[in-house]
Amino acid sequence: VTRLFKQAEIPDRFRWKFRSDFSAFAPDGHTPIVVEQKAKKALDLVSWVVGSDEEPQRGFLFHGTPGTGKTLLGSIILNELILHRARAGRFLNLSRKYFQKLRDTYSQDSEHYGRTWQIVDELCKIPYLVLDDFGVQRGTDWETEMLYDLVDARYGEQRFTMVTTNQTLDEIRELSGGRIFSRLTEMCYSVQMNGTDYRQYLRSD
Repeated sequence: VTRLFKQAEIPDRFRWKFRSDFSAFAPDGHTPIVVEQKAKKALDLVSWVVGSDEEPQRGFLFHGTPGTGKTLLGSIILNELILHRARAGRFLNLSRKYFQKLRDTYSQDSEHYGRTWQIVDELCKIPYLVLDDFGVQRGTDWETEMLYDLVDARYGEQRFTMVTTNQTLDEIRELSGGRIFSRLTEMCYSVQMNGTDYRQYLRSD
């Protein structure tokens, strides 16, 4: 299991975080965050997903304002699945490494040269995947198409996928002529998360 956690590439801030680490209250311990009841229900679904004898197929689309625990919640579910099912998972931050890694596959000087579809295929086959910061890509046709290919591949294989995004559903709907949104709608439960920004609260102390 330790090997699986290392391979999952979960950021240090979120590695080894589990259900008990998600709070439905603001940092002062009193004011409830406007984390929708759907978010609280998502935590209950973790128990159902992890405890079920069947492999989970439908994931979660966590969307809403920054600092409301979307990445944390996605990481908690990923950690729980890896721990209890001992199967591979991956945390993929779309704003940093993914598209640059794909670009490198076109450079003969890169160790990833010529491996574009191998990288996509590997991510397609991983049982559990978190796509963090979804929709922050530059919006080029190439990036949008690469994003669509990944989502479409996981859709076809019915792989458990979680998405975190600060974008609205309408903004996601505009990507790739609605093709990405259409697949995510079937792949994921939509969980809206709005409310107090934890990061701003901590910076104000």
